[in-house]
Amino acid sequence: MILINAIFEVKETEFDNFLADINKLIDSSKQEAGCLSYELFQSTTAENRFVMIENWADQAAVEQHNQNPDLIAFAQSVGNYVTAKPVIHVTEVATAN
Repeated sequence: MILINAIFEVKETEFDNFLADINKLIDSSKQEAGCLSYELFQSTTAENRFVMIENWADQAAVEQHNQNPDLIAFAQSVGNYVTAKPVIHVTEVATAN
């Protein structure tokens, strides 16, 4: 299982545009094979910070997701909405032996 966290620091003037674009991405991503969850959260301590938490069945599902036209479009436009480059963490579920 692959867990991806993406952190966005969004310009206050771009909240509506950011949410419109990312919600389109969320809707299409949730329909993809191998998507276990795909949720956006807003920080309770920093109003302009949003965290996307994605959970994928395996690396093949992530690779397929990377071809999603809505993801490609969002990646091209996200720079208009944020104050800094998004921070992305990719982790794999660790299990104890």
